[in-house]
Amino acid sequence: MGSTFLAPPEILFGPDESRKTLDVARRFGSRVFLVTGARSFDALPISRMFAGLKRWTVSGEPDVATVDEGVRLCGDSDVVVAVGGGSVLDSAKAVAGVAANGGCVRNSLEQVGDRKLTKTPLPFIAVPTTAGSGSEATKNAVIRVPDLKVKRSIRHDLLMPRAAIVDPTLAAAAPREVAASSALDAFTHLLEGYVSTGAQATTDALALPGLALAAEGLRGIAAGRDAFASMSQASLWGGLVLANAGLGAVHGLVAPLGGRCAIAHGIGCACLLADTVRVNLQALRSRAPDSPALGKYEKAARALGLASIDDLLALLAGYRRTFDLPRLASKGLAEGDVAPIIQASRGGSMRFNPIELSDAELESIVRSAT
Repeated sequence: MGSTFLAPPEILFGPDESRKTLDVARRFGSRVFLVTGARSFDALPISRMFAGLKRWTVSGEPDVATVDEGVRLCGDSDVVVAVGGGSVLDSAKAVAGVAANGGCVRNSLEQVGDRKLTKTPLPFIAVPTTAGSGSEATKNAVIRVPDLKVKRSIRHDLLMPRAAIVDPTLAAAAPREVAASSALDAFTHLLEGYVSTGAQATTDALALPGLALAAEGLRGIAAGRDAFASMSQASLWGGLVLANAGLGAVHGLVAPLGGRCAIAHGIGCACLLADTVRVNLQALRSRAPDSPALGKYEKAARALGLASIDDLLALLAGYRRTFDLPRLASKGLAEGDVAPIIQASRGGSMRFNPIELSDAELESIVRSAT
């Protein structure tokens, strides 16, 4: 069976590699549109090198209005550079796609619009300052649609960044809660991508060592140690895995969940992960005992230094206590939200889950986290 593996044509990884950003960007154009976070960017050691560029600051997770405003501000720029966390990178990536194709981002969102990207996006350079989203190595951007209370992706092979510049020192300034949320997101990408029905040999080769790195990073964050080198590598590999293997029920549920609750994406994933794995295992053992996903869960446990799948479940449940993860009800999830979340979770990432889950099984996951 054939497979295709997509990645940024150029990946720069290591301390201080971010200082090469403008040299890389100017190979693609001279009119740079810089996208950054609203507050964190100015504290970065590299911020001064971008002085004088046209700059757009992004606050919070992007919605359709945010992206459309970014497209307007982008104007006649011929290269987009993003320096920030996953929301900043997603905002810039969407702007690069829509600016070259015209119209508004809503029309190109999966399960919302019907307009496909047909023109090559503006060249996009991704410089992550958090270690988790993996957006520097993916072909999609996640955008909130407030009136529909969902998040949806703009997705195309051409949205893959032209260059990913991963400098672990930039993530060192992230607050502990941001570092933990980001790391849990990366861990989820790697585990879901590994057992995904879209997994391939290349993604598997990244996912298993990536899981070990992510777990090491999470231990470091919990203990207050420097974990940014391992987490930056795990995040990059997680992005490559999700871009090429797809994900699963956690991400299928977290998209509509994030449209209805004030919860960070990584924390939402972490809240759902343990119960999703538990329900997946129950369903696989009951309805598909010969599925290769069961063996892959066992291999994932061993890659993490664990003796069994039960130990894996215990580790995932332990993350809830270690990082003091909230209950979904405390983030605004109401009884009336559960059914719409289940309904909106179909399609997208859900189609790569290792086994199709019933509405009742999905509801049990959400309620267990509520």
